[in-house]
Amino acid sequence: MHHTLRVRISESGMDVLEALACEMEQVGIEIRDHSLKPLPGVEPLPEGMADMVLWFETEDASREAAELVKADFPDAALFFETVEDQDWTEGWKKDVRATRAGRLWVGPSWMTDSRPDDCVGLVIDPGMAFGTGDHPTTAMCMEAISDWMDDKNHEGCSVLDVGTGSGILAMAARKLGSGPAVANDIDPQAVEIARENAAKNGVDGVEWTTKPLERIRGRFDLVLANIFANVLCHYAPRLADAVADGGRLMLTGILNEQAGEVLTAFEREGMKLVRRRDRDEWTLLEMAH
Repeated sequence: MHHTLRVRISESGMDVLEALACEMEQVGIEIRDHSLKPLPGVEPLPEGMADMVLWFETEDASREAAELVKADFPDAALFFETVEDQDWTEGWKKDVRATRAGRLWVGPSWMTDSRPDDCVGLVIDPGMAFGTGDHPTTAMCMEAISDWMDDKNHEGCSVLDVGTGSGILAMAARKLGSGPAVANDIDPQAVEIARENAAKNGVDGVEWTTKPLERIRGRFDLVLANIFANVLCHYAPRLADAVADGGRLMLTGILNEQAGEVLTAFEREGMKLVRRRDRDEWTLLEMAH
């Protein structure tokens, strides 16, 4: 039995809420935006809003977390639910599907027989950390990584994956022939799940860390950031500085109408647009010095 607290706020406040969630005794976090299929019995999300679902072992823990959220987000809508363990596992199985992106195939363990022979496979089973490959932002980023790694000159390139979630992007780069990678996330649970996913997929050479971006030093040939647009703009100076000369910066988690704002923020840092990808209402910007 698990107890969940679902918090509905604007997407712009989600990074602050994620930081707050790290102070709670939660056993899992799921973030859902309005592009995803609504949870059973839950009304669809309006555009610009997002839900964070926090999973707790006890009802008391979920109620204490709600008090912390209310202190920082007095206008947030809060919802409580008691969930049988099997319910969320089977729910994930119903929603998850395999995805092909360039030379990559990502899917759950029960679909591995469907992996095309010409694809490199990643197995990501349903769980409490988001990032199974079927969201447009993740799929576009995997395609961009595949295209980048198709250039033999990029074999062995260094990689930084900011806000790694389930670890899928860092693992994709490693599977396709990148060099060592650093992957960070402020959610310790996500980092642990990413580490487990890497072990299950035989992926090594990745430093999984909760170290914040500003404490990650050095420059990288390939920098990946699939996070909210406002967070990208905030970290534009550090993200731009993290890209090595001749390297590539891939930014997504951006709604179409937010692309101009993000582009301007990075152009101020001396970056130029190399390619823009759009899928549904989402945008990916590939940039370089």
